[in-house]
Amino acid sequence: DWRDFRALRLSNGVTICLVHDPQAKTTAAGATIAAGAAYDPRSLSGLAHFCEHMCFLGSKKYPGENDYKSYLAAHGGRSNASTSMHMTTYKFEVLAPHAEKALDMFLQFFVAPLFTESGTGREVNAVDSENSKNLTADGRRRLQIFKALCDPDHYYTKFSTGNAKTI
Repeated sequence: DWRDFRALRLSNGVTICLVHDPQAKTTAAGATIAAGAAYDPRSLSGLAHFCEHMCFLGSKKYPGENDYKSYLAAHGGRSNASTSMHMTTYKFEVLAPHAEKALDMFLQFFVAPLFTESGTGREVNAVDSENSKNLTADGRRRLQIFKALCDPDHYYTKFSTGNAKTI
């Protein structure tokens, strides 16, 4: 492999993996947080998924709700995230000359996210819309059948996506 790999454990306990590819035109980063739908209280189904959405909407240092997405789009980048039962993963890529600011904006998700009132209603609707789309997906239907066969007290049976009624 032509790339250089290096794993580090930071003083705060976070483990990171650095990959250097001298041929790459873009820089990418990701972060996986050990919190997912399994940790949602049953009274707030979809909370982890909702928090995933809210982290993209500004931080104390970069308070604009669209600052991060706009910066990435203006510099050949993109981002995404996903919430599973036990973890939530965030990732982005951007043209290499713009990586430093993009990484700083990304890291601020985890340092001082805003979770604004204006963003809350919109993201509850976004989660609700995502759930509505999932209702007709065959894979999601099979998952619901499987969950219905499980012990109802087991965390796996939790409603992980959430909707406007549960969040």
